[in-house]
Amino acid sequence: MSASPYLLDTNAYFLFFRPSSPPLLKLTQMLGQGAKTTFYISEITSLEIHSVLGKYRRGAQRQTQQCDRQMIAGATTNMCPNVWLSPKRKRMRPKVYRDMLKLLSDIEGGRGDIQATILSLNDDCKATAQRLLLRYSDRYAFGAHDALIAGTGMEATRAMAVPLTIVTSDRGLKAVLRSERIPYFDPLTGESVR
Repeated sequence: MSASPYLLDTNAYFLFFRPSSPPLLKLTQMLGQGAKTTFYISEITSLEIHSVLGKYRRGAQRQTQQCDRQMIAGATTNMCPNVWLSPKRKRMRPKVYRDMLKLLSDIEGGRGDIQATILSLNDDCKATAQRLLLRYSDRYAFGAHDALIAGTGMEATRAMAVPLTIVTSDRGLKAVLRSERIPYFDPLTGESVR
C-alpha cells in the first residue's frame, strides 16, 4: 500500500473512532485516494490509541476539586473559593469497545477502506525527538509524545524522500512544526501550513 503523505498524531487518528465528528469529513477528503483512505502513523500513536480507547471504555466518575489559584483584588490576595467540577463520562459499552478494537485491527492490518502504515520508532527518530525537546520544550507546551511523532515524521521524510504533512490540532506541536518548517494540517480548524 502506498499511503497518502500524511502522518496523523493520536488525536487526529482518534477521529476515525468518532464517525459523527465533523473534522473527520475534512480529514477523509484530504487523505482519500479513490475508494481508500490511507495515511501513516507513528509506532507511538499505534500504542497510544489503545490508551485512548481504554479511557473511553472505563468512563469517568464525576469529580470535584478545590481551586488552588490565588485571586488578586486590588491590594489583597485571596485563595479562590470555587470548586472545579469534572463531568462524568459514560462508560463505553463492551460491544462498542470490541467493534472499535476490530476497526483498529483492520486499519492497522491493511484491511478495509481505511488503512494506516505504521512507521517504526527507530534510534534516529528518538534522537531527533530528543533534539526537538531540548530546543523547544522550554518555549512551547511540547512533550515527549509529540516529540516522538515529530521525530518520526522528520526521519520518515528523510528516508522516503517524500515530505510528510503532520496532521495535528495540538498547539504546542504546531508551534514546533512551524519553527522547523514542517508542513501540518489541523483537521479541527482546517489550518494548513505548507
